[in-house]
Amino acid sequence: MWFVENCENKASLGLKIKKKILEQQSKFQKISFYETEFFGKLLTLDDVIMLSEKDEFVYHEMIVHMPLCVHENPERVLVIGGGDGGTVREILKYDTIKEVILCEIDEQVVRLCQQYLPITAEKLTDPRVKLVFEDGAKFIKNYENYFDLIITDSTDPIGPGKILFQEDYYRSIKKALKTNGMMTCQSESPWFYDDVLRDMTNHMCKIFNHVETYIAMIPLYLPGLWTMTFTSDHYSLKDFDRNKSETISELCKYYNPAIHSAALAKPNFLQNIVNNK
Repeated sequence: MWFVENCENKASLGLKIKKKILEQQSKFQKISFYETEFFGKLLTLDDVIMLSEKDEFVYHEMIVHMPLCVHENPERVLVIGGGDGGTVREILKYDTIKEVILCEIDEQVVRLCQQYLPITAEKLTDPRVKLVFEDGAKFIKNYENYFDLIITDSTDPIGPGKILFQEDYYRSIKKALKTNGMMTCQSESPWFYDDVLRDMTNHMCKIFNHVETYIAMIPLYLPGLWTMTFTSDHYSLKDFDRNKSETISELCKYYNPAIHSAALAKPNFLQNIVNNK
């Protein structure tokens, strides 16, 4: 048996499946878990790959450690989306963290990941973590000058995740951040979603002083080259704490100081996308 993800009717990715573990329809989407031959357990939402046990660490480490190795003293973090818990797991590797709010619209995703994907969800019961099951774009409007870091760990810009790629959402983030706060978000494949990345960058550049796109190599995110985007009025990813980066890398499988610097190097075609050429 094979699971096949179709990308924009332009390409497909196939994974050999040992068995389907579970399939449920929530209020928002179809949630499926598979046991694959090579990538371990696989989570899909509406038949789109979210993560596998084998390569999830790349995404989660890069969306967390790039910004947190820049901030001087991060204490309060908001994660919007990220119901699998992997982003929260990485955030809690920092001793300075006092509070993490995970705002996930679909509680069913969180509960099922706690049951079937403990590799990512293991830290969701930490006393520093608060779980909120609401629309993140609405929830964030309750805060002003509060968070050191906001991470948008979203699905693709379809369905309930579409609003998380719009200008009004980024303005709400700016308001919820402290003056020296930061945001990171996944910003899609530059091969298949170059228009989305271009629009996101344009929206962010209207709001923040620093907008920096960086890359990660994630095998199951077709076609492997993936982007994330960092924004701040105060910090730049170039000015990271190398000692902190070195220390945290001892707890990582992908991230290290050399990767931090290299992730900011973009091929010309990607540079042209974010520069709106």
